[in-house]
Amino acid sequence: MQPPPQTPPFLRGEIEGVHWLVSVWLRNLEEVEETVERWASDLPPEGFWWVPAAQANPIGGLVRHIAGSSYRLLLRGLGQEIPEGLRLRPPEELAPTGEPPSSVLEVFTSRMGEIKAALRRLQDQDLQRIVRVGPHEVRAVYVLDHIGAHAQHHAGQIITTRKLWEAQKG
Repeated sequence: MQPPPQTPPFLRGEIEGVHWLVSVWLRNLEEVEETVERWASDLPPEGFWWVPAAQANPIGGLVRHIAGSSYRLLLRGLGQEIPEGLRLRPPEELAPTGEPPSSVLEVFTSRMGEIKAALRRLQDQDLQRIVRVGPHEVRAVYVLDHIGAHAQHHAGQIITTRKLWEAQKG
């Protein structure tokens, strides 16, 4: 007998005690975390850092980028400056490093925990605050909403890259 299928995050409903919109974002991030767990956590280093083609990114780089960019978006959405050491450009963050996959995944899990904890504390007035991103000024809600959208975009790339890795192995 097979276990019943797990309810996808978007059908799990509101998270008690948080703003309803933040609850939506937290469910989106749960989906990203579950995607990374399913498609990246059991890869050997050569699969984790494999680059399928020029202009493509390795799974390890995508995992690092999701964690880093999500955190930077959170800071911007909170109206905070990004510390110098975290100001990486996507090509730097996405590049293969050969780090042990467990180290990259550990940082990802930790960073996602920090992001979700900060989001849980947000109230309506936090979402309405005007924040600056480069030359743009916008309500924080738009920047904070982009955390999940951007992360899911790259989570889809992780799935595709994993499938390509499996296909090329034969």
